[in-house]
Amino acid sequence: MVSMLTFALSAVACVSGGGTLPDRLYPPAPQPLGPQQVSTLSGYVQFVDGKDVSSLGGYFELLPGCHVIGTPSHWADQSLGGNTLNATTGRWTFALPMRAGHQYRIEVRTGVITASTVPLTIKGYESDLGGHQTREFERATSQKDIEACNKEAARSLPAAK
Repeated sequence: MVSMLTFALSAVACVSGGGTLPDRLYPPAPQPLGPQQVSTLSGYVQFVDGKDVSSLGGYFELLPGCHVIGTPSHWADQSLGGNTLNATTGRWTFALPMRAGHQYRIEVRTGVITASTVPLTIKGYESDLGGHQTREFERATSQKDIEACNKEAARSLPAAK
């Protein structure tokens, strides 16, 4: 029984954030919240709702709702056979209507590397607890994008009792 529980917890940790516990970015709850009640966030993230979270672990737990995510301005990748690829991306903003029981990740992806350039794309991705990608997000380019996020999040939250 203990080994089955350990295996199950390890599997959930691997799917949700690489085996580390998330930093909770919400006030303490009277009862611990389960994975189906919160949203998780990871990836190329520096700001969450205006707060600099770069000194934290890089894996976050948030309450469902619209969250405004800001990226760092500089990106580096060391997975290119010992070479480090550095890029100045500028700060990108994402307005994510986060749903309970879903995982969100901001990713930088490289395109085909040519002699002098490496195209980069930065997007947000939503996955369910099973790890299946359910949505893709482009960056927010105006206040209207954040307002749309707030409206969508309000529609998906349970009604107050």
